[in-house]
Amino acid sequence: MLQVIRSKANNIVVKALFGLLAATFALWGIGDIFRNWGTDTAIARVGSKEVSSDQLNLEIRNQLNQLRSVLGQSIDMDQAKQFGLVNSSLQRIVGGYLIDLETDRLGLVVGDEAVRQAIISNPNFAGPSGAFDRTRYTQLLAANQLNEAQYEASMRQDLVRTQLTTAVVDGMTAPGPLVDTMYRSRAERRSADIVTLTPAAVPAPPAPTEDQLKAFYDGHKEMFLTQEQRGFSIALLKLDDVASTIKVPDDKLKAEYDKRPDEFQGTEERNLQQMLLPDEAKAKAAKAQLDAGKDFAAVAKSDAGSDAASTDLGWVKKSDLPDQLASVAFGLAKGKASDPVQTSFGWHILRVTDIKPGQTKSFESVKDQLSREVSRDQAGDQIAKTANDIDDALAGGNSFDTVVQKFGLKTQKIAAINAQGQTPDGKPADLPQPADVVLRAAFGNNNGETSPLSELGDDGYFIVHVDKVDAAVVKPLADAHAQAVTLWQADQKKDALNKLADSMIQQVKDGKSFKDVAAARKLTISTTPALERLGSDPTVPPALVAALFNAKQGGAVSAASGENVVVGQVKTIEAADPAKDADNVKQFADELSNQLKTDMMGAFDQSLRGHFPVEINQSNLDHL
Repeated sequence: MLQVIRSKANNIVVKALFGLLAATFALWGIGDIFRNWGTDTAIARVGSKEVSSDQLNLEIRNQLNQLRSVLGQSIDMDQAKQFGLVNSSLQRIVGGYLIDLETDRLGLVVGDEAVRQAIISNPNFAGPSGAFDRTRYTQLLAANQLNEAQYEASMRQDLVRTQLTTAVVDGMTAPGPLVDTMYRSRAERRSADIVTLTPAAVPAPPAPTEDQLKAFYDGHKEMFLTQEQRGFSIALLKLDDVASTIKVPDDKLKAEYDKRPDEFQGTEERNLQQMLLPDEAKAKAAKAQLDAGKDFAAVAKSDAGSDAASTDLGWVKKSDLPDQLASVAFGLAKGKASDPVQTSFGWHILRVTDIKPGQTKSFESVKDQLSREVSRDQAGDQIAKTANDIDDALAGGNSFDTVVQKFGLKTQKIAAINAQGQTPDGKPADLPQPADVVLRAAFGNNNGETSPLSELGDDGYFIVHVDKVDAAVVKPLADAHAQAVTLWQADQKKDALNKLADSMIQQVKDGKSFKDVAAARKLTISTTPALERLGSDPTVPPALVAALFNAKQGGAVSAASGENVVVGQVKTIEAADPAKDADNVKQFADELSNQLKTDMMGAFDQSLRGHFPVEINQSNLDHL
């Protein structure tokens, strides 16, 4: 999933969505009051208002749908928590309630005419003419399970909230001197001469003494941790398993067969050649040559100027051709050329080179296929009901074994596995797919706990019970001796590379040219393109870019890049001139102004929390 996000990180919608999540925390804060509410089922209270679990679930799903539509990939609740969607959804509701309470206190209202204008000017409700279309309005509301009264109440609430928040931030803009100063820093560009120091640039270190190895091991024990291993049981409710128990009567299968004639009743196909001529006289002359036995492709080339590729139409069905040509093409005998046929494109001569008769599949030949498909359709309805019943059973305190027995679920045991899905011998475990969803459930619950019922892709549902947890431990030095030697030597090489880089930088400071310093070590210098302070160039490590922008003209710096160290000297500095870049300065000023508005709304939110206490029921939130 992280890879998917990285791959789409430049998508403006993704940036906007994650910006919204970040802004939510900035606006509404996270410093709420947590306490134990006993048997209270509310997720939170904001002054006199309560946030219900249904309300929070709806908001979470709305945000999930937005993220799914952007990423093009399904996201489960564990991932939603990792992205902060649960907390951000709650804070959005809390923030909205704070605004509502303040608008009530101030007596702000929005009249019916303002609501009406907002609705009729909404382009989503416009018809083909561009004007408000009441039929489309009611259809869209029905599709979203809303009636007019509910939608208008929601619109009224949004308008009142906007009225207040607009008043709070209206007119806030970033001061010109601040914009210019920050823009000069942000838009400055620098290039550098760089060399890359690889581990081959320093001699191989000797074997460590036992004392050196022991000291390294004691100082880096986190490097010698074993991976946590878990054993767990998986209970599966799979669509195919449910479908296999469903017997579909023959009369229903026959009815399904009859509903799909295009699929099972074969259509004749013909392999056609065609030549297109500009007038009837040329078409008749070409037909005469064909009747005399001349090759179709040769006549098409000489009379119609068509090559073989444009002459060959390939395999076509009758429905693929215009009506004027279809009846002619499908009335010809194999190998025969048609008389000229006129269409709006000119005069056509067709020839059939081969024929595939339509093959109708009998009911008996597709009966098993139909049975599988219909039973899967019926299983979809049945499995949804069973899933709800399993959810209720788990919520009612039933154990994993009880649920398995009660609902006849298939089970699979995993003896030991790490978080990457590997068994102790390093081989991938045989897990239901998608395996990452199962692993998250197995490693997201404590020893002895049972996970909630979760979706197993499109194939069904699963539950995981954690049978045992073997915690990660530090391997004894005796068991990790070879690994420790390898890591110690790598650390020594890294230290030697850093010292080499430092010595080169010192030589430049002492007055030597970077070119001579590199040449003395037989290193090849390359020059970077013009770099931006916040930009990225795949050829230059980000850490080096940051160091270059903190150096003076001609200054030398270094930064790690994997196992290498890159040394660079600032070659050019291109100062930014706000006066010559008005469009980008304006865009930057708008960004700063929006950030100022966000900060102001954050301060306003904290002020509202002083008037209207916010309390979060952490226990109910955790069990949502």
